[in-house]
Amino acid sequence: MNARVGVVVVHFGSPQPTRRCVASVLGDPSPVERLLVVVDNSGNLPELANAVLLRCPDNPGFGEGANRGIRLLADRGVPAVVVLNHDVEIMPGFFSSVVRHLQREGVGAVGGPLFFPDGRRLWAAGGAVLWPLGTVRQFRSLRRAWRARPVGFLPGAALGLRWDAFWQVGGFDPRFFVYHEDLDLCLRLRRAGWQLWYAPGAAAIHHLGSATGSYAYSPLYLEHLARTRLRPFRPLALRLWLASVHSLYVAGRWAFLRLHGEEEKAAALWRGHRAALATVGEGPLAVVHRRRSQHLLEGAAHPG
Repeated sequence: MNARVGVVVVHFGSPQPTRRCVASVLGDPSPVERLLVVVDNSGNLPELANAVLLRCPDNPGFGEGANRGIRLLADRGVPAVVVLNHDVEIMPGFFSSVVRHLQREGVGAVGGPLFFPDGRRLWAAGGAVLWPLGTVRQFRSLRRAWRARPVGFLPGAALGLRWDAFWQVGGFDPRFFVYHEDLDLCLRLRRAGWQLWYAPGAAAIHHLGSATGSYAYSPLYLEHLARTRLRPFRPLALRLWLASVHSLYVAGRWAFLRLHGEEEKAAALWRGHRAALATVGEGPLAVVHRRRSQHLLEGAAHPG
């Protein structure tokens, strides 16, 4: 794999976190050439030096915004892309680590430790899917954070992807506006035979929830987190089981929020859950197993 990557930053909200993210991308001393695209889902970014600015006034959300940015790189011959939340600040050596680990046989995606802004506490160091609950457990053990290994889930906040793997599974599913689009992509990569790899050197700081208010459990966060919980999973029987599990959870949390006077949050949570139940029959995008689809990989650098 050449030391050349495409980088897509999806912007929403205040320009300041995006400027910080872009500065960290350009400032990483890794000997890796970067072709940078910034997707403006808010329509409030000025032109940025050393970056292509893609304005998306319709605001398609994080996943489809990333898809659009990656499509701009289709004729640039990059073997890998890095997708970043605008509120992420990558650490020195990030790109070298991503490129090195994506060269491993069968690895389709690479992610590293994500730290809280204090730079000491871990927000995530890879993760695992808890199938009976339809949730993700994010690892936060500093002791394990320094060991490279395969994992069951990688957060989409700072994610390196093989070009062919990403397009083989169809990219991000545009039906996800925000939240769980990374879980959905990870599960489809796994079904297609690709491995998810945790790389300690691909570290970043996550200035959590600067646009969506997730740190404060905003109504936007609660609604969209509930809205997207079921769709990544298959088969239908599992989604039906998870629908019943989440119905119990949502009922309890809705009552708790109402009891504490959080009427707006309670209403948002309920709206999101009702929307999720309405789509329980709609599963994830279909994928073809990697070993049975080599012809797809040979032309994947120029997807149609």
